[in-house]
Amino acid sequence: MSPRTAEQNHELREESRRKIMKHAMALFATHGYDQTSVRMIAQSAGISQGLMYNYFESKEHLLLALFQRSVQDVNESFVRAEEADDPRELIAQLVRAAMAVVREHLDFWRAWYSVRMQPSVIAKLGADLPVWTDTTRQQLESYFRSAGVSQPAIEATVLFAVIDGVAQHYALEAEHYPLEEVVEAVIEKYQHFFATQ
Repeated sequence: MSPRTAEQNHELREESRRKIMKHAMALFATHGYDQTSVRMIAQSAGISQGLMYNYFESKEHLLLALFQRSVQDVNESFVRAEEADDPRELIAQLVRAAMAVVREHLDFWRAWYSVRMQPSVIAKLGADLPVWTDTTRQQLESYFRSAGVSQPAIEATVLFAVIDGVAQHYALEAEHYPLEEVVEAVIEKYQHFFATQ
């Protein structure tokens, strides 16, 4: 048997990181961040506690990796949306893209919504959370500004809340939530809004 390539080693390492993150997320959601120990995470993931430190320096670093994972999904939504040329169409594309990403990674978002609102998680994320929120809001604001909207900052704040709210409601009750209808209703409201500007 030939030795593994650097690429294979990298993929195995990433797979182990994903496995640890998945188990940590489930434990954080079930027991709370503060009540979940590194030992619990390692045991759930089926590895030794010492080996886990080869992948994450600490529980805090693991939490930050989960946060970065959520940021990647949001960034993916923006990438998909920016395929539209017209800034007004871009909003519709963003709503669709954001919900598509949540649907594709439903297990992650279902757990992340229950984890991210824990006071200790908010405290541990520190400045990273408001910086990300402000960056996201500014991106949305630039879309409204490009569309000639009179109060782009306010509209960006509203749209951010709408997308996050719909995503959260869907993640928490996906089996019964009328996602497609809600997405189309949101888009229709924005089309009407743009028509009156």
